[in-house]
Amino acid sequence: MFPTNDFESIQAELISHTIIPKARLRRYRSKSGKEPYYQFSLQSQVKPYREFSRIDAMLDSYQGEFEVFALPNPMISHKAQTGLYLYQAANKGADTIVLGGATSNEIDAVIAGDFLQINGSKKAYRVLSDANADASARVTVKLTQPLIQSYISASTIKYGDAVEFQVSMTDRDSDATTADKARWGSHYVELIEQI
Repeated sequence: MFPTNDFESIQAELISHTIIPKARLRRYRSKSGKEPYYQFSLQSQVKPYREFSRIDAMLDSYQGEFEVFALPNPMISHKAQTGLYLYQAANKGADTIVLGGATSNEIDAVIAGDFLQINGSKKAYRVLSDANADASARVTVKLTQPLIQSYISASTIKYGDAVEFQVSMTDRDSDATTADKARWGSHYVELIEQI
């Protein structure tokens, strides 16, 4: 598993360029289009050299941008939610979906900033605004980006910590320092969503 616990700072950014980045063209030419994708920036604190070397070796095993791997959601989720499903079919391009499976009249059934994933795709979506469930346990969810494909009703929803991004490493910078016969080092890594 990717060593996210070794990084003290993790940021997610939705990239909405219309030009396909070179890193996405290399390996998944047929799968990746111009759809928005997430980029994660991870920064470690300065660590003793032995710990730095352990992390360095772990990062080596991911083979840069040629290796695509699952990344458990590295962002802190505001809510744990299970049993959600797509209540009605959702069409490509829609930025609002209706979920079932929440608790009836649940306040903050989904919370802004949390991620969700719809069965049938590796793509993760971010919730734009808090939403409550109605008396029928349905939640209308506004997303930060349009759906990149259509999804059928009753599709299972992964929410929060259950989301797994499909990523590759696109940038890596390691810096080792020596002072008074002791060595330390830190890492900066960028991961890009592959869909």
